[in-house]
Amino acid sequence: MGRDKGLVSLNEEPMILHVLRELETLKISTKIIANNSAYRRFKLPVYSDVIPEKGPMGGLLTAMENTGAEMVLLIACDMPFITASAIERLLKKADKKQIIASMSNQKINPLFSVYPVILKEKIKKSIAAGELKMTDFILKNQHVLLPFEYEQSGKIFKNINTEEERIEAEKKWKD
Repeated sequence: MGRDKGLVSLNEEPMILHVLRELETLKISTKIIANNSAYRRFKLPVYSDVIPEKGPMGGLLTAMENTGAEMVLLIACDMPFITASAIERLLKKADKKQIIASMSNQKINPLFSVYPVILKEKIKKSIAAGELKMTDFILKNQHVLLPFEYEQSGKIFKNINTEEERIEAEKKWKD
């Protein structure tokens, strides 16, 4: 999009706010991993990447470095249709010894998954080796793939990556 997707407006609100609302309904302790201080306006802790420019893998490491929890729920800011019920379903399967990765349309969605913090050293090694593909990391470690093939899975996992997709999403939302 050429700009920070989480702050892009969708229905007159930043995209990330739609995700944050769903988390808030579940009373989940939430932190934002972003290299942009503009996210502080959401009144949540904001952490910059501990190792810059390593994409989602770097974001996951940053989350693990800044939590006291045994697991990290990772949700992308550009998935504004994610629901509290989908989050609950994922968390019910959470396990502090293995990754619980969502799947939709036979594709792993690493940015809507739960990662045990015990994997932090493995994540550091993957980053150091330049192995940044989240799906590869999931498959190389103990994991469970949780299918989300029910009625709304195509909608809730929709990423918005272009201005055209944002416009289309707004039209569908209003319908």
